[in-house]
Amino acid sequence: MANHTQVVRLREAGQPRGLAERAGILLHGRSRTKQEMLDLATGLEIGGTRWIAPYADNGLWYPGRFMEPLASNEPFLTRSVERCHRLVEDASDGGRLGPSRIFIVGFSQGACIAIEYALRHPGCCGAIVVFSGCLMGPAGTDWHPAGGGTLRGMNVFITGSDVDEWIPEEQTREAGRVLTELGADVDLRIYPSRPHIVSSLELAEARAFLRSRMLEVPA
Repeated sequence: MANHTQVVRLREAGQPRGLAERAGILLHGRSRTKQEMLDLATGLEIGGTRWIAPYADNGLWYPGRFMEPLASNEPFLTRSVERCHRLVEDASDGGRLGPSRIFIVGFSQGACIAIEYALRHPGCCGAIVVFSGCLMGPAGTDWHPAGGGTLRGMNVFITGSDVDEWIPEEQTREAGRVLTELGADVDLRIYPSRPHIVSSLELAEARAFLRSRMLEVPA
């Protein structure tokens, strides 16, 4: 008998649809898993949250490196950003949760997608947590938000390291500078000697960041 088992590419945790006070979308890193992101969400300890963890095809949100020209990562980059947008729309629960109650947490490739999403869909979520991520594209890329708007009202927590072999410290700082110039409220942290992981310290600081930004939002 043929095996018709369906491949599950989305997992959820926390509060169910209709009861959640806020929603968080979790974007994994290159060749990592959605379960790793759900485990990370447990460490963030943001109660009342519906967590949504998608899985990229073949574990990749885009095939190349972040510093390559945007065209070299297409059409995968745009597909990943638009998939994220569909999840944000789903997270809104039919409009019950406004943008200020929706946030995105990404690691590595997923963190780069989170930034790219914020640029292409400004105003659609209230915060992004960028664990070891940066801007997509080489120096000189046009990083202005779609529609000529700004990122005013967007809260960004972005982390990096001085020894990260995938995301150099210079690129992390550049992302923080550009996002600040575009109007976002940016909290940038560089962790000395931290490898390409999410450390317990940055997880705790991200938890404090999200609690201050997301838990104090009026209903």
